[in-house]
Amino acid sequence: MMGKRKRKTTHESRDEGAKKVQGKVKEGKKKGKGKVKPQLSRTAQKAKLLRQEEESMRSALRRSAREAGVSMTRGYRALVETSESEEEEFLDRAMAQARDESPCCEEESAVEEEEEARPDDTGEDEGDSGDEGGAGPVEKPRKKRQRKKKTFIEPDSDDDPDPPSIYQEDHAPDEGGWTRTLEDVTIRNFKGKTPSGPTFRKKKAPINYFLKFFPLSLLQMVVTWTNVNLTANHKFRTTIHEVKAWFGIHILMGLVKINDYKNYWSTHPGLQNRLITTTMKRNRFDVLNQHLACNDPAKDPELIRDKAHRYLTKKRNPLYPLQPMWDKIRRRCLKNYRPNRELAIDEAMIRYRGFKASVRKFFMPLKPIRAGFKIYALAESSTGYFLNFMTHPHGDQPAKMTDIAMAVAQHQLNVYHHIFTDKLYTSVDLARSLHAKRTYLTGAVKSNSKGLPMEFTGKNGNLKVKRLNRAPRGTFYTRQNGQLTATVWKDSRVMMLLSTGHQGWRDPTTHTLKRKVADEATGRLRRTTIPAPSQAVDYTMSMGGVDRGDQLRSYHTCARKSQLWWRSIMYFLIDIARVNAWLSYKHHHPATDSDSDTTEQDHPRKMTHAKFVLEVATNLIQGYSKGITPRQSSGSLPVPAHNSGGHYSTKKPGKNARWCRWCRQQNITTKSGLPKTTRKGCPVCGVNLCPGECFLKYHAAGITETNTTSSSTD
Repeated sequence: MMGKRKRKTTHESRDEGAKKVQGKVKEGKKKGKGKVKPQLSRTAQKAKLLRQEEESMRSALRRSAREAGVSMTRGYRALVETSESEEEEFLDRAMAQARDESPCCEEESAVEEEEEARPDDTGEDEGDSGDEGGAGPVEKPRKKRQRKKKTFIEPDSDDDPDPPSIYQEDHAPDEGGWTRTLEDVTIRNFKGKTPSGPTFRKKKAPINYFLKFFPLSLLQMVVTWTNVNLTANHKFRTTIHEVKAWFGIHILMGLVKINDYKNYWSTHPGLQNRLITTTMKRNRFDVLNQHLACNDPAKDPELIRDKAHRYLTKKRNPLYPLQPMWDKIRRRCLKNYRPNRELAIDEAMIRYRGFKASVRKFFMPLKPIRAGFKIYALAESSTGYFLNFMTHPHGDQPAKMTDIAMAVAQHQLNVYHHIFTDKLYTSVDLARSLHAKRTYLTGAVKSNSKGLPMEFTGKNGNLKVKRLNRAPRGTFYTRQNGQLTATVWKDSRVMMLLSTGHQGWRDPTTHTLKRKVADEATGRLRRTTIPAPSQAVDYTMSMGGVDRGDQLRSYHTCARKSQLWWRSIMYFLIDIARVNAWLSYKHHHPATDSDSDTTEQDHPRKMTHAKFVLEVATNLIQGYSKGITPRQSSGSLPVPAHNSGGHYSTKKPGKNARWCRWCRQQNITTKSGLPKTTRKGCPVCGVNLCPGECFLKYHAAGITETNTTSSSTD
């Protein structure tokens, strides 16, 4: 019997087919026919036929367009390639549409013919090679689009308006009273006290300027309230000299930055700060840092047990932990300086990431300081001197920016100051409120703010602003409503300004700004002068007052991380006092100042900010220590008791602890009822005493013994 025929597998059949193809190729080479092309698949044949039909339709449309004198645009070519209609009907419809919409242009036709006459990158061979792989036709590579040059449109007729005259046209006002017809704006002269600068007399030492803003009376209050905490926790009481040294060390830490404050007391010479280590021991520094108080601890709202009462008390007085320091420094800043006419209102941020603060915390992810306290500040535009500041107010309803701006500027009204604000504060209501108080306002304003001209904000205004985006830089339009002038100006972007202290036109000789503009030929930036309204010129020069103060505050800030939220605000107040003291010193001691009473060695002519901070910190420390290590042995108290008549606490010789003399006399025992023992004592009196309260009370009571040996076992 014949056996069954074995069925071939798929792999075997593929191998045989490949061998047959290779054999045909070899036979063709032998006969000189070259490469043998395999048969096309059905998909490849359909794609080839489709390409041939598209080529015939293109050529027909090209001939029809040439005969009709109409340019063949890319849109029609795209329709030809994607249309499935009959050739003749499609061509008739396309040519009818082309005659209605496109003008005759022989030059464009010639260009299109040249583009179509170029040979295609993919020919029949490429299509065949694609068919060999079993894939469809190869797509043409897309051409890179060249970037179109930005074309500007002509500005409207009301660009760069002229001063008012008898020949100007009268334009009807809109619903809000804004009109194109400009009139003269009345601007009064500044009536503030002159000359500007510090109100106190010239001082020689930088420490005297600092104490004008951070007075000794404030330090004395800090000493009183800190001693309350120290006494309650059985720690050594402090003095005003020690507290001054503590603040001086903090200011010195801002000048010499080290992330971990413990490294200032390091034994390594590369990290150790000799002035700090010889002034105060680190343990004592930590004790003062832990128990420092800037207000009466007995009246702290945190001690209230009732939650509702505690919440309402903290809401009424959110700055209680440092309210006396806040009020005293703020009053000194207002009292000790006479500002110029130009002022600026802006916010200053204090970094804080906790969640236990009584003051409202803000989170702004696009700002350099993302989370922290927002301080609304009023500063002099030319120098950055902080005149007034306030935290965000608490209330049942959200605070209005108009009320905040009026509260910050309340001490500078009625003398025709000129205040500059940004978009957060500027509004028509604020401008009218300040003008009623004889104060001018200029600021950038939001386009959706209420009360602005309808031509800038309404439906027609959107069209006008869009046209302004395509206008050349320096184009601006102005509308006036009594004392108010609203201006839209094209810089790198469109900027809208509102002012009560500027005219609606500009002076071509002075009202210009320098900007870097790209050259049309080379594309490189070059510095050019563009026209600008007077509002934009003054706003650019005078808006950065608070930013200048923040810049000076950040140079040698004493701020450090702390678990207590109010410490961040306390460091802010120290920096404010330092910056204002430095600006006052600069005003009294310019670079060309020649004082015959001072020599270059005692008082250098050129005082820098860093030298000023160093002298302030050194003078604060000098009242407590002169760089000499206090006499004490290892393990003793951080500093000797200055109020004990030369007595000091140290470790007594011997291995066994003995009874504390003061605890023995006062019958003070441990929890188990045994007498308290200690190895510390006073070597002058020769008795064992617990360090801290027992040591102080024993010497304060005048109990001294002539016997130099301890007799605590009697």
